[in-house]
Formats: sequence, structure tokens, C-alpha cells
Amino acid sequence: MAEQGRVIQPSFAGGELAPSLYGRVDLGKYQVGLRTAKNVFIRPHGGVSNRPGLAFVGETQDPNVVPRLITFQFSSDQSYGLELGAAKLRFIRDGGYITETAKAITAATQTNPVLVTSASHGFSDGDQVFISGVAGMTELNGRTFRVINATTNTFALQTIGQVNVDGTGYTAYTSGGTAARIYTVTTPYTDAQVFDVGFVQSADVMYLVHPNHEVRKLSRLADDDWTLATVTFAPDTAPPSGVAATAVIGTGSTGYGYQVTAVDAETGEESLASATVSVNNDLTTAGHRNRISWNAQSGIGQFNVYKSDSNVFGFIGTTGNTEFFDENILPDVSDTPPNSRNPFVGSGNYPSAVTFYEQRLVFANTNTNPQTIYMSNSANFENFNTSSPAKDDDAVTVSIFAREINAIRHLVPLENLIAFTSSVEWRISGASDPGFITPSSVERRPQSYWGSAEVPPLVVGNIILFVQDKGNKIRDLSYSFESDGYRGNDLSILANHLFEGHTVKDWAYAKVPHSVVWVVRDDGVLLSFTYQREHQVWAWAQHETDGTFESVTTVSEGDEDVPYVVVKRTLEGRVARTVERMHSRFFTDIEDAFFVDSGLAYSGAATKTLSGLWHLEGLSVVALANGHVVRGLTVANGQVSFDFDVTKAQVGLPYTSDIQTLPIDLGSREGTVQGRRKRLSRAVLRVEKSRGIFVGPSSDRLVEYKQRAGEAWGDPIQPVTGDIEVPILPQWDTDGDLWIRQSDPLPLTLLAAMPEVSVGT
Repeated sequence: MAEQGRVIQPSFAGGELAPSLYGRVDLGKYQVGLRTAKNVFIRPHGGVSNRPGLAFVGETQDPNVVPRLITFQFSSDQSYGLELGAAKLRFIRDGGYITETAKAITAATQTNPVLVTSASHGFSDGDQVFISGVAGMTELNGRTFRVINATTNTFALQTIGQVNVDGTGYTAYTSGGTAARIYTVTTPYTDAQVFDVGFVQSADVMYLVHPNHEVRKLSRLADDDWTLATVTFAPDTAPPSGVAATAVIGTGSTGYGYQVTAVDAETGEESLASATVSVNNDLTTAGHRNRISWNAQSGIGQFNVYKSDSNVFGFIGTTGNTEFFDENILPDVSDTPPNSRNPFVGSGNYPSAVTFYEQRLVFANTNTNPQTIYMSNSANFENFNTSSPAKDDDAVTVSIFAREINAIRHLVPLENLIAFTSSVEWRISGASDPGFITPSSVERRPQSYWGSAEVPPLVVGNIILFVQDKGNKIRDLSYSFESDGYRGNDLSILANHLFEGHTVKDWAYAKVPHSVVWVVRDDGVLLSFTYQREHQVWAWAQHETDGTFESVTTVSEGDEDVPYVVVKRTLEGRVARTVERMHSRFFTDIEDAFFVDSGLAYSGAATKTLSGLWHLEGLSVVALANGHVVRGLTVANGQVSFDFDVTKAQVGLPYTSDIQTLPIDLGSREGTVQGRRKRLSRAVLRVEKSRGIFVGPSSDRLVEYKQRAGEAWGDPIQPVTGDIEVPILPQWDTDGDLWIRQSDPLPLTLLAAMPEVSVGT
């Protein structure tokens, strides 16, 4: 006789577990784990939700090049995504590419290709322009084109895939419209180099490094005004000019040499020394004095004066004026003027890693010195000058000596500076209390011997996540009070099946709202990793789309950190690469839910036709229109049509979200139920704001939960929160696992699963 009972899985905080763990029913993670977590992510409190959809931002600048997405955050409300491609950099803000000032369109022809008239437009062949506001030939609106055959007042149109835009079937142009060139900055980086570019940002400036190129500085002046310049490593403060020395009282045959430096009033940066000036006198005679003078200099708080002593210039005084009097002041040769120094001159001396630490700009790993760290003057980032003897705020050079040469791949600032090499993680700190690094106080200690891959580490709170050397393991690293060092864990071991035979290509951390790391795998699968170490939550899931993922970053927008991805898709019968923005999962009305990929949203006057879907031309799409699921749509001429008036809709590519529980382990009076036949007869699911739920014992025996309740006929079904009971098409098997699927563009959040199970022999 079969035993019957109900088991509860109260959490899914273990995420998707590897098949090698299916026998480990003794693990705590087994009790909260999943067999399959596809296109879902684990919430920090233990629930599991289908991922939101991806909104179409635009095609990348070159469909044949994989660009890299990085983040530039000027402030909490001014953040940008940067598309770093081959020799070009473009900028994204609030879900769209930044464009230059738009040019007025006065005509467009029904020819192949379309020829646009715009007086003195300034466009060149190969530029990309966004067209909007055209009356008549509305087929051009909301699209980005490639410029060809440009003249002073006209240009023709191609798609980004370099196919001529055939306007012979378009409606006739009547009036208006604008064309705005996508704002682009030229860079020195090739397509093979973009994923090796290191970067660090401070306020409105970002430093970029690559071992084959001089250090660059990206500066933001406005949304459409950026500069990328080669950095000149020298003080911003110029040395004084017009320096002169005269004997104002006395004479003599002793020569006295002087140098003067200027100190910036705001930054405190000291210039290099002026040219040496000399005067003869005898200052050992009472009353004799020399006058040192120089020209006035704006922005200077003080001038330092140095005097020669056996060819070494030592400090003798400071003044805020333009003259100084020496009455036989003994020079302090322990305080000398700065020496000019630029360690990054010439091929082989360009750094590969960069960060900020203790108010210094820090570089590391040149081809000539792969194990050396270079720190700027304190608070003067582009100044690497030194003094002899060294001062505490001078530039610092640190070399890491180990048993073998391991290039420094990354620098991460926490309480200490952590240097990641291919085989060792090093802790760099001051050697004495209070622990600040100075030229005379620096300490290097190895912390662990795992090694880091080329993918840059992430910082989550006060914990570093890094990809281990071979690229197929994820580890964390944090300070341990007990060991007075940095220790960590393998975070991928419970889901090692997601990494076997694969490597991590790119990743980014979305702190708000769910503390999720988004990871791009080398085969184009996107992984999500929910990580809250203080609550022992680390949970993996995998995500797919009609294409492959190639890069990811997160941009702070409003109240969320929003993931942006590069996706390689087949669009219009050609290979295309698109930038897409993961939509917010927060919505008040079901009509606003966004669960389609490469999608667009509409909100406006009632219409039966939605346009602007040219990037999905010829593809089968799905829509949520006025809260109703509409399937079987095909995009033709950039449009889809409905049988009813639509005021709100989200249209795009469909995707399926699957949740599969692990083999049930509920114990038995006779021992374990593992290996015994089981049958699920029904399931109670605890859900939150969910709709369109399918449940079954396997993926091919699913039953839809019939959800319509008190809604008026024709109104959209509203999401449900609470316990729902779903009958199951019964089948006997030895696992007794449960499938929950969402295949419609609708929300699903599962908080707990309570299947009713019968156990046989």
C-alpha cells in the first residue's frame, strides 16, 4: 500500500544544483535547491521569480564586432552605459543612445536606397543616424540607419547590416522629421583589445589602460560632450617663471644657488623646480642678504624656496609673496624639490591594471615590469614625481617578488590594496601604524594561492568576487579577523555543471534590488548569481534567449541597478548585435508587465497596429496588449496588428521560464524514499503577484492553473498572491520532482511548493 503525504519546500535559496549533488540529501542546500532554474533568478529572501524581459536599445555600431559594455557613473542620477567597440565609443543613458543635435529633414525619396535631404547636415559615410518625426514616410521613424553617399545636403540610407533601405514601397514623404547622429568618440582600441582594457573612475573622469597603448583619460563635460585624451604624467602646477637672485646687502665671492617651486592653493600639488639661479655674496657676514624673486602666478597658495648645499637643494623657507630673503639660512637637505618622473614612457611601459587607493591613482603590470605597482603622489593623480630623500606624499613604487613571475592582473581597494595575479592574491598595506602606504612604509603579504583570470573582480559590500585563473570557478575573498588576513570560498562548487567546459567572459553586479551578479559564459548563456553572504544566500540560475549573450554591465537608473546586455541575434536574416536593457520587474498594473526579449513598449492612443518593430522583421513575436496575452504575431513592414484597440502593449520575442524541484526526500518509517516510485497528485503553490502558471510532474505533462475569478469579461486576469491548488496529471517515477513553467509574457514568483505525494515500493 502506498504511503501518502505532503512535503513543503519553503525556499529556493540554494538555486540550481549540479547533478553530482542529487544524492546529497544530507546537505542543507539540497532542501532549498532546484534541479532546473531557467530564465528565473533567486530572490535574496528565498523565492524564485522569472526574469524580466529585455527592452531593445539599439544595434551596436558594427554587427561583426563584439563590443564591451562598461559603466560610467557620474552621480546617483547621472549614469551611463559605454559601448566600447573597435576604435569607437558610444554612450547610453536611460535606455537610449546619446545623439548629437538633430538636423532638420526636408525631403526623402521613394527610391532604393532612400535619399534624405537635410541642409548642411555634416554627416559622413559610415555615420549612424536616428530618424524621427517624419510625416508621410513614417517607415523611417524610430530607426537608426547607416549613412552612405553623403553630400553637403543629402545622404542615402542603409541598415546597420549595410543593406540599402528600399523605399519604393514606403509611403510618400510629406513634411518634417529630424536626423540625429549617434554621438561617438574615437578610441585607439581594436576589437581584440576591448575586453582587456582596464578602467577606473573618479567623478567625471575615467582612466583607461591597455598594455599596447598609452594611458587615456575619458572626461565628461555634458551628455554629448566627452573627450578621450592621452595622459601627461606631470604636475598640473607650472614652476615659477622669471626667477632671479640678487645680493641686496653685501658682497662676496661665495656662490649661492636657488630654486623655487609653486604650490597649488586648491590641491596642494607642488610644481617641479624652476631653473637654478645664482648670486655671489658672503652671507656669513652679519647683515648680508640675498633676494630671490619671481613672477606672480595665479592659483598659487605659496612658493617654496630651496638652496644649494654641495649640489643638493634643501628647503630654506616658504612665502605667499613673490620674493624671499636669505640671511644665511641653513638648507634642510632632507626636504628637497620634486624630481620629474614618468614611469610610463615608451612601448613596454604602459600599464594593464588601474585603481584608486588612499587618494592615489594606482597602476600595475607593464610589459617591462609585470609585477610592479606604481602609486601617484597623494591626492595628485597624474603626478608620479619623487624627492630625495623621499617624502610621505611622494609617488610609491612597489614590486612583488615571488617564486615565479606572475603578472598583476587586477588591483582592488578594500581596507588594504589587494593585487590579483595569475597564481597569488597579495595584500599591500602600510608597514607601520596607522598603516598608510608611503615610500618608506609598504608591506606585501600573500593571502591565498588560487590565482585570478583576466575578468576583472567585483566588489560586493566589503567582499571581493573573482574568477579563478582557469576561468571556470568563482571565489570570494574577504578579511578574516581570526586569521588577520583575507580568506574566501568557492562559490561555484554547488553548481559546477554550469561551468564545466566553459569560462566566464564578462560579468556585472546589480546591487539593488536583489543583489544579483550577472555572468556571461563563453557559449553565450547568461547566469545569475544571487549573493548575500550575511544570510548564507548564494544561488545560481541560467538564462537563455533567442540568441547568445556577449557582454553585460549594470547602470544605476532611478531606484535600481539595471543590467544592459549585448546579444548576438539573427535579425532580418542576418547576424546582428543588439544592446538590450533588462526591464524593471516592479509594476502596479498587469498591463505594464514586461516579459519579452528585444522588446518595445507602447502607451498611447487606441490603435490596432503597432509599428517601429523593424529589428524583429519577419520574426514570430508575442505581446501583452492591454493585459491580454496575444500569440502568433509576425512582424511585417515593422508592424504587428491586433483584433482589438490597444492602448498599452509590450511586444517582443517570447521565452520560457522553468522551475524544476529536486527529487523529493520526505523520509519514511521504513527509511529513505530515495529510489522508490512516487506519484504527485496535486500541488499547493505559494505565489506572489503571479499569472499564467503551468504545473506538472514533467515538462510534457503540464496543467494550467485556471486563474480567472472576479474580473469582468474582457478585463485582463489579475495576478494572484497566496496559495493556489493545482491538480497534476499523475505519473509514477522514482524522482517525484515538480515542474513549474511560465511560457507567457507574464510574472511568476514562487515562494514555496507543497506537492502531495504517494510513495510506492
